[in-house]
Amino acid sequence: MTAGKPGIAYVFPGQGAQAAGMGADLSARSSAAREVFDAANSAFGDDLAALCFHGPAEALHPTRVQQPAVVAVALAAFAAFTEALGRSAGNDGQSLPVRALAGHSVGLWAAVAVAGSLDIGDAMAMVAVRGEAMQQAAARRPGRMSAVLGLDPDRTESVVAEIRARVPGSYLSVANVNTPGQVVVGGDLASLNELPEAAKAAGARRVVPLEVSGAFHTAAMLPARDVMRERLLAAPLADPRIPVIANMDGQPLHTAAELRVELAEHVAAPLQWWRGVGTLGALGVTHIVEFGHKGLLTSMLRRATRDVSLLNVYDADSAVAAAKELRNV
Repeated sequence: MTAGKPGIAYVFPGQGAQAAGMGADLSARSSAAREVFDAANSAFGDDLAALCFHGPAEALHPTRVQQPAVVAVALAAFAAFTEALGRSAGNDGQSLPVRALAGHSVGLWAAVAVAGSLDIGDAMAMVAVRGEAMQQAAARRPGRMSAVLGLDPDRTESVVAEIRARVPGSYLSVANVNTPGQVVVGGDLASLNELPEAAKAAGARRVVPLEVSGAFHTAAMLPARDVMRERLLAAPLADPRIPVIANMDGQPLHTAAELRVELAEHVAAPLQWWRGVGTLGALGVTHIVEFGHKGLLTSMLRRATRDVSLLNVYDADSAVAAAKELRNV
């Protein structure tokens, strides 16, 4: 990260950040967080909050539930944080030196809501559509995802291309570049079965299967992309008050038109998360705050970045602690 005046970025996680019990403390101790969960329940059409608070864990696993649940908890954590700052939950954080917002996959929708481009109810309704569409696409074209550790993106791409060329019907592809040493690959089951041996032969340290129900951010998600294209045409998006970092190329988005393209196309495109981290550095970000359960992005950034302060807001106490620290930035 670059030196100079302090700058803040807010980031929001995607799938994998769920667990039974998440958000319960936020709801119990923050009125602003409760308002978010009420809006999420209305948009989801069921008691999403109860699933978050009480589980069971397997009830949160389906994509159609997992995506809205993760976004609801992220937005509730942000609401509790703004409440702790002594401002309304709708404040966009402009009184702090917030340089940018970023979200990993479905977390981008939380960033869009915090940026003021959509209200929480509309954002949660779109996330519910997204989760359903991606779950249906995964059922039509079964696949999975695995994380390749210790192999750089270019070499991982070469391994993937070699497997794809020899496996009939393969759509194996790089799905997420999370850090220089953590690349997520998605695709058909036959190709993924060949990935561990091929990746390790190329120098990978490990290949870890991910607990997801489909090959997200690959060609398998093209039907879901088409659904989102249509729905976004009518979505009441406004220009973001704070730049939102794109998943597809890691660059800042400044207009509603740019957001419409990104929010649809990234569903079936590889995520360049690491490029986005580089953009945060170029924008002078010195403090990154993750809003969401588990702190997955915080852990990822801690292993791959230096000279940046990392905070994770996931309950009422962490919201207060983050507010106290950032008041002094």
